[in-house]
Amino acid sequence: MTEEYSDEELEEILNKVHEWGVAFSESNYFEELTEEQRQESEAVVMFFTEYMYSYEGLSPEEWDEEGLEECCLDALPRKTSAGEPYFRSIAPVLSAFFSFVEEKRLLRNASNLTRSVKRIDKQIVKNASDPKNWGSAKSFVMAAKGAGVDITNEEEMNNFMALYNLQQLAKLKIDDKPKSKSKVKIGRNDPCPCGSGKKYKKCCGRTDR
Repeated sequence: MTEEYSDEELEEILNKVHEWGVAFSESNYFEELTEEQRQESEAVVMFFTEYMYSYEGLSPEEWDEEGLEECCLDALPRKTSAGEPYFRSIAPVLSAFFSFVEEKRLLRNASNLTRSVKRIDKQIVKNASDPKNWGSAKSFVMAAKGAGVDITNEEEMNNFMALYNLQQLAKLKIDDKPKSKSKVKIGRNDPCPCGSGKKYKKCCGRTDR
C-alpha cells in the first residue's frame, strides 16, 4: 500500500493506465461492450484508477478485492458527479478491462477483481443513486446540474454557490441547527470543499460529467 499521497506518483500511474486503456479500446473485450459502456469506458477506468490511489492508497499492482469494493461502493458514488449511465457501466467496463489486462499479464490477480466487481454491480448503481451516499461537494455539483448550470463555467458555479449557500442556511434555520459558514467563491487553486486536501481544479473541479 502506498504510504503517502504524491501528485507525481499519481500522474505516473494515470499515464500508465491510460496506455493500458488505449490498448484495451482496440481489443475484442472493448468491442463486446455496449455503446453506452464504450462511451463511459475511459472515465470509468481512469476515475477508478485515481480513486484507488487517492482514497485506498493502492497502485495498480496492489489492487485487491477489498480496495475495489470500498472504491466502487463508497468513493465513486460519494465523489463522482455523474449520471446513472456512468454507474451502470462501472462493473461491465471494469470486468472487461480486468480480463484484458489479465490476458496481457499486466496484473497478477485480475481474475479475482473481475469476479468481485461483477458481484457488486447492482449495489454500485444503488449506492450512487441515493443522495444520502453523496459527499457535500457532489451534492452541490448535482444540484448545480439539476438547475441547468454549466459546471465547467467558474463564474456560473460561483454564482450558483452563493444561492446554494443561502438555501442551505435557510434550511438550517428551519431545522433549528447551528449555522455553518460556507465559502462562496471557489477558485480553481483553492482547496476543494469536499475535504480531499487537493486543489479544486484537481478534484471536484475536474469533472466534466
